[in-house]
Amino acid sequence: MIKTTLELLEKEIAEALIHIIKLQQEDRYAEMSKQFAELLTSLQRHQLIDTSLQLLVEPVQCLHETKMLLESLQEAQQRQHRKKRLLTHRQILQLWLRQNLHYKREYLPKLF
Repeated sequence: MIKTTLELLEKEIAEALIHIIKLQQEDRYAEMSKQFAELLTSLQRHQLIDTSLQLLVEPVQCLHETKMLLESLQEAQQRQHRKKRLLTHRQILQLWLRQNLHYKREYLPKLF
């Protein structure tokens, strides 16, 4: 049962990633943030993060897309402490997108 739930979460994250990339291409940042907030809520519902965005599990225990998202969240939190700034969805999202191969291969080359 837990494995099926994690697989559904993995699928949800992958679909959200594709949707968020499309929104970014269209410069629809408000919708992008809303979609990302819903994704974070889903992570909280599955007890992978708490309400303060702290990880409750080790990323290596998760499937690929979930692992990348959790690692991006972790990295964003580390950067936040170095720069003494408020952590935003956009910061986490940008780190996550940069780590994703689909984003690197499909979207980034179109920018140049």
